Amino acid sequence: MSVTPTSPPQRSLSIDRSTSSDGAPTLVCRGRLSFETWELLKKEVKSLSPQHEHVLADMSGVTFVDSAGLGGLLGTFVSAKSDGCYLELFNPQPQLRDLLNMTHLASVFLERR
Repeated sequence: MSVTPTSPPQRSLSIDRSTSSDGAPTLVCRGRLSFETWELLKKEVKSLSPQHEHVLADMSGVTFVDSAGLGGLLGTFVSAKSDGCYLELFNPQPQLRDLLNMTHLASVFLERR
C-alpha cells in the first residue's frame, strides 16, 4: 500500500500591498496569524502608519489566528494608533470574525468607514 504525502499546513503569513479606491494603503494578508507570524504584520503596519491616517488590512486570506496572533494584532493596532493611524480589518474569515466578537474587539477593528 502506498501513501501519498500530503503537504503540511501553511505555517506562514504573506502580505501584499495595494491601494484602496479611496487611496488608503491596503495590506492583503494570507495564511496564519500566529506566534510565529504576527510580527510581519506589525512591521508592515509600522512602515505605513507614520505617513497615513488609515491603513486597511484585508483578512480574507487569513485561515488561522491563535491567541498570540490576536494579541499581536491588538498590539499592532495600539502601535498604529500612537502614530495617529487607524488600522481597520475587513473581509475576515468566520473564525476571525467570531474570535473578534467573542473578545469584544470587533468594534475596534472592523469597518468603521
